Amino acid sequence: MPKDRPLKPEEKKIWKQVSKTVTPRREKSAKPMPSRSEFAALMRIPPDIPLTRRDLPQTLEINQDKKVRRGRVEIDAKIDLHDMTQAEAKPALCKAIIRASNRNYQCVLVVTGKGLRLNGVLRRNFPYWIQDPQIRPLIATYAQAHIRHGGLGAWYVFIKNAQKS
Repeated sequence: MPKDRPLKPEEKKIWKQVSKTVTPRREKSAKPMPSRSEFAALMRIPPDIPLTRRDLPQTLEINQDKKVRRGRVEIDAKIDLHDMTQAEAKPALCKAIIRASNRNYQCVLVVTGKGLRLNGVLRRNFPYWIQDPQIRPLIATYAQAHIRHGGLGAWYVFIKNAQKS
């Protein structure tokens, strides 16, 4: 490869003309970092998922939320709704919740998948399916899964204890 050489006078003239027509690229502006509260809100439930958990009765131990955040939830059963249509997934979910309740399980991991750009049909409809009158009385609450259990593509469903209800 040849080494850099000084420009000849006619090359300098051409370079001056060319450099006048070019504008420098703008640097991409960095997005400001979210505040602690904004970050915490982003980590809990995605903003596109409606917060309907308030309708469900809360019958969990006090430290359950802390266990969820740290990913230390003991999972008794898991159902994977990947590769299912909506028509197949909702009955499968209901059946799994009923089965878990009958077996006195406390936590079911429901894997919906993230979908394209976090807009998967199963993921989006999951909060509505949990409100189904057939299974709603069996559920204490639900929460977004920890990253080690599937993160944004999975949910913990906490089943009510049969002795308490």
